[in-house]
Amino acid sequence: MDVLDCPVCFEPFKPPIFQCSVGHFICSSCCNKLNKCPGCSRTTFERCLGMERIVESAVVPCTYVEHGCTNKVTYFNKKSHEQACSYEPCFCPDSSCSFSGTVATLWEHFTTQHKWLSTEFKYYTPFDVRVKPGAHFLRAGDGQLFVMNMVPMEPVGHGVSLVCVQPNTSESSFGCNVAFSSFTGHHQISTLESVTCSSLSDGLPEDYFCIMPKALDVGVAVFLRITIDTELVDEVDDDQEEDETEEDDSDDL
Repeated sequence: MDVLDCPVCFEPFKPPIFQCSVGHFICSSCCNKLNKCPGCSRTTFERCLGMERIVESAVVPCTYVEHGCTNKVTYFNKKSHEQACSYEPCFCPDSSCSFSGTVATLWEHFTTQHKWLSTEFKYYTPFDVRVKPGAHFLRAGDGQLFVMNMVPMEPVGHGVSLVCVQPNTSESSFGCNVAFSSFTGHHQISTLESVTCSSLSDGLPEDYFCIMPKALDVGVAVFLRITIDTELVDEVDDDQEEDETEEDDSDDL
């Protein structure tokens, strides 16, 4: 497909496309920057409608077709499509495992192949996770996947990190509150206002947002009480309230 790429910037051609008097093609961005053809030094360019029709008809499948994407896009839109494609794979964080797939397939892989600790939860509803070194996988009611990683930090306790498993983006619309008591009279709440997203291609998260102190009594199980919320839920609730208000107004009429 190199023939459909600009010979100067090597980006895919997209309309408008220009050519010099000899017939060398150049994209509009490079045409505006250069005062002569890089192939023959001609200084005049004109728009090439024929080449534009060719690139508009060049349709290719998404790279992530093996993961379920059935979209076919124009060649020059392929990159932007794949940057936002929901079928872009995430990865198993185990360095000895080469598995990759969508978020839905990752959950099955984690729980059946590796048998890692896992919990299903509902947004805005507190749930408990036992403090134990290693990864704990969390799945919300809408299928969204999170990974909580706990790493021993001697002699203090455990560092706790949390990421939302998603490709394409670094920030999510999720927040998290973690409450815990390590001993009698101790109570602490740590808040993560924006949960970072990760495809797990770099392994388990290690950016700790709270430190869980050791329990004073050896052998006593300690639990984190976790609440994960999302702005998306707020938006849905707001829409429902607006609909209810409109219905009330119509009833009054």
